[in-house]
Amino acid sequence: MLVIRENRWKTFCFYLFFIGLVAYGPMVDLSRSQTQVQNPLETKNVLILNGAEPNTPAFARLNQELLAVLQSGGIGIRNQFFEHLGLTRNPSPESRKLRMQLISLRYSEHKMDLIITLYPNGLKFLLDMDQSFFPAAPVMALIIPQGYKLPETDRRIIPHVVVPDLNRTLEIGLKLVPKAERVYVVNGLDPMDRWIGSLARKDFKKWEDRLDFYYMSDLPLEKVLATVSAAPANSIVYLTTFSKDATGKYMRTVEVSEELAEVSRAPIFGLLGSVIGHGNVGGSLISFKHIGTKAGELALDILRGAQNIENIPEVLKVPQVDIFDWRQLKHWNLNESDLPKGSVIVNRVFSLWDLKYYFIGVLVFIMAQLLLIIGLLAQKRRRRSAEESLRKKSEELDQFFNVSIELLCIINTNGRFFRLNPAWETVLGYSREELMAHRFLDFVHPDDFLRTEEAVTTLLSQEKIVHFKNHYRCKNGTYRQLEWNAVRVGNLIYTVANDLTEYINAEIKARQHREELAHLTRVATMGELTTSLAHEINQPLTAIRSNAGAAQRFLSQDEPDIREVRQILEDIVSDNNRASEVVKNVSAMVRKEKHQEELLDLNKVIQGIVDLIRSDSLLKGLLITLELDPELKMIPGNRIQLQQVILNLILNSVSAMRNAARAQRKIIVRTAMPDNRTVNVSVTDFGTGIDANNIDQLFEAFYTTKPEGLGMGLSISQTIVNTHGGDIKASNNREGGATFVVTLPTDRGDAS
Repeated sequence: MLVIRENRWKTFCFYLFFIGLVAYGPMVDLSRSQTQVQNPLETKNVLILNGAEPNTPAFARLNQELLAVLQSGGIGIRNQFFEHLGLTRNPSPESRKLRMQLISLRYSEHKMDLIITLYPNGLKFLLDMDQSFFPAAPVMALIIPQGYKLPETDRRIIPHVVVPDLNRTLEIGLKLVPKAERVYVVNGLDPMDRWIGSLARKDFKKWEDRLDFYYMSDLPLEKVLATVSAAPANSIVYLTTFSKDATGKYMRTVEVSEELAEVSRAPIFGLLGSVIGHGNVGGSLISFKHIGTKAGELALDILRGAQNIENIPEVLKVPQVDIFDWRQLKHWNLNESDLPKGSVIVNRVFSLWDLKYYFIGVLVFIMAQLLLIIGLLAQKRRRRSAEESLRKKSEELDQFFNVSIELLCIINTNGRFFRLNPAWETVLGYSREELMAHRFLDFVHPDDFLRTEEAVTTLLSQEKIVHFKNHYRCKNGTYRQLEWNAVRVGNLIYTVANDLTEYINAEIKARQHREELAHLTRVATMGELTTSLAHEINQPLTAIRSNAGAAQRFLSQDEPDIREVRQILEDIVSDNNRASEVVKNVSAMVRKEKHQEELLDLNKVIQGIVDLIRSDSLLKGLLITLELDPELKMIPGNRIQLQQVILNLILNSVSAMRNAARAQRKIIVRTAMPDNRTVNVSVTDFGTGIDANNIDQLFEAFYTTKPEGLGMGLSISQTIVNTHGGDIKASNNREGGATFVVTLPTDRGDAS
């Protein structure tokens, strides 16, 4: 909150004045002489035509501030011409005509560069004068009411339109007097007063459901004072403008404010800045001092040429200012903290208590100096400790850098090695000097060059960790596969590289071992299906032999039935295809070769496995039921591997039901889609179930519950499912037996 103090501590001001006089006194004459030589406005003339009375306090403050601003810009008193027209007291046409002639004669020998009028009658007076009265001089028309229609003229007029904000003062008053129930609006009957009064009635409409308003523009001043004196304490008196009462008596607003203050039992708020200091609390005020300042600044801009005729603003806008009288706030016991932020408070009574912040400031300054000295000493000690710690940390970092088995290096933004640890020499076989003589990209395999170059470009454009892989050339011409983590800090790139070559080779060997083991498991599984496979092959062969004998008999007849023979031959071909399909499937299952992934219909994969085996040959009375979802999505996968998984689950179910009653010897194979992204295959049996104590070991290698089993079937099945991006789980059924569920994704992204 901005606070203006009018009563300053005299001794303090005296010392400041004395210091300023000693410091700047010798420069006054020199600066003044330079200003007089350099100021381009010393020849400019300004005419001010005041349509109101010369002793009006509001206009007196405006004139005073306008004069000061013009003078500060270099327009001296001799170049400022004030004319107080007194048009309100002398409204007759003869008086106006004589005054026009007098002013025309008075300034006939002068050249006016700018004309400023005050009040609408001042502007009208100028426009009614002869057109030869300085027609080229721009006109600044101050204190023009909102809605006033400017007369048509060839003169360039910049109006200052007064748009009173009456609501803001009322809002502030209600914050200061929250229990207020009545508002007494005081204004006169002068044309300007009536205009303000009509605005008040319009603006205060929205408050009428909360407050009672009393408008007293049509009362003589004596009755206004009597009414206000009888107002209860929980009221607000709002004085807008007052130039003439109902009896025709001319008054000044400041005089009315003083008389109201003598009789009122409620705080008085105002609209004009001139009422401050005259018993008025204040409010959002039209500050004539502020208007004078803004008008003077615009006048200086125009006269300097900063604002020429083409770009002079259309309207001079001067906002209202929140100004309050400290003495009235204290008198009415109003809380200063309820005032709007940025309010100006005047007439504050000065006391030694007001110096508390200075004393506190001095004390804080002394304490700050003391703390600063202590802090500097402590900082010096901490700096020494930090330097010692940094030295030790640097030695430890150097030691770590040199002994680390990871490939550590620092590269500059030009792509050359800045620092390398000894691990590079061990892994690549180059000496440090050979590596430092080349760029980082010189050792990258041609197939990885573009991808590595893109990673380096990304590093140079951001300070984030970037991960990438490539093959890096050794001195013997071979390549090591490295995994990089790098980040740019300033103009350097810090990297950590891990040699993945041995790990990748081990992974390849492990995958080969898994594939060989899976192949052996498939071969062993085919051995378990010998009886079923023999039946599946023997059945079409028997049919072929029978059909061939029948064909021979038909052909030995004198007139063989060719159509019947053709049908027999078609049956022979069909049985042959069936036997061939069985042999092909068995061959595919036991063949040791790499099978490619493809898009599979899992329903057909399951149907093929069930067709391959004979239920009754696996277990007497066994019934395999298929419940396949016809809307099942295609999945990417390896047909042979997935057949191996399903076959293994079916055989495990058969083993679990060997001791079960014939009625329970059934297996249900289901497919379903729990969502759009996954496919489920479940194999349910009604056998002995899974031992709850060993269910966690079910998928471990070499764990088995079958005397003849190797314990690899479920372990390999889990590996195959995981390789396909899926999962396999087992659980016991409430009604007995167990269910194995295989979940596979419909899209793995990298499936081909």
